[in-house]
Amino acid sequence: MILARVRRTILERALLSRGARVLVACSGGPDSATLLHVLQRLAPSLELTLHAASVDHGLRPGAASDVALAGALAGSLGVPFTPLAVTVSREGASLQAQARDARYAALFAEAARIGASALAVGHTLDDQAETVLARLLRGSGVSGLAGIAPRRADGVVRPLIDCRRADVHAYVARHALAVATDPSNADPRFERVRIRESVLPALALEDPSAAVHLAQLADDAREITEVVGRAAVEVLARAEVEGGLDAVVLLDAPRAIRVEALSRFARGLTGVPAGRAHLHGLERTLEGRGECLLPGGWLVRLVGRVLAGQRAPGSKSRSRPGRPE
Repeated sequence: MILARVRRTILERALLSRGARVLVACSGGPDSATLLHVLQRLAPSLELTLHAASVDHGLRPGAASDVALAGALAGSLGVPFTPLAVTVSREGASLQAQARDARYAALFAEAARIGASALAVGHTLDDQAETVLARLLRGSGVSGLAGIAPRRADGVVRPLIDCRRADVHAYVARHALAVATDPSNADPRFERVRIRESVLPALALEDPSAAVHLAQLADDAREITEVVGRAAVEVLARAEVEGGLDAVVLLDAPRAIRVEALSRFARGLTGVPAGRAHLHGLERTLEGRGECLLPGGWLVRLVGRVLAGQRAPGSKSRSRPGRPE
């Protein structure tokens, strides 16, 4: 069942080209173990060349044994395997965000080393539903409801994105796969765990297909976002003038496209996504109603008919980080 579904996902969502070299991220948990096992079975017909890697973040005592478990699975399947280790600071940004950044950096470096054109990770339909719900609860706009992209421009692909977590666990049992258990997946301190254990089950009492509907919403939101995004790029190209953007061109655009253009303009200045409050501030500025202060000390004001950004007096330059999902 999962085998056919993953094959269909790969083909219909154009995740992997025939003959691709793929690095499979395998933590040793049920999702990534299933991903590696399924891709190994599909590799001959899709002409895929697989390589697996697992990352030890050094954050808990059992992490090294999880990596060893992933390596043993890869070895049993005849898939080359690379153990990776990263150092994660326990200061500053959230520990999970730092671990994710470090993990992806190590995996991308390994993909480049072996010449892989794709990095396969094990997110499921349930992960998608949890992400959409979390963003909805935070007040996200349509672009945030697009959730986890099945295929990213940087080569990350998610072949299990149309598979239910319960089916993945059934696959693990059917094939007697030895898998690791991450204790953080049961820790209620994490938002994703609270949504998984409490919020989604409550929704499922009203509609057993709630998770599927949330994942479908993500697909719809992604399609809308892509259309609006392309239109926003065209508007930005027309609006670009010396010193900033032509306010008249922006104001002539439909609001959804204008807001996306402003979002891209703000991210180009600050390097971080603009929040809803910042976008509202930019719209007011565009209409001649005051100035807008963006993250990193960027001040945006209307100068004549030009929307211009500059460093606010006394602000310090900040780096422009990019964070993968």
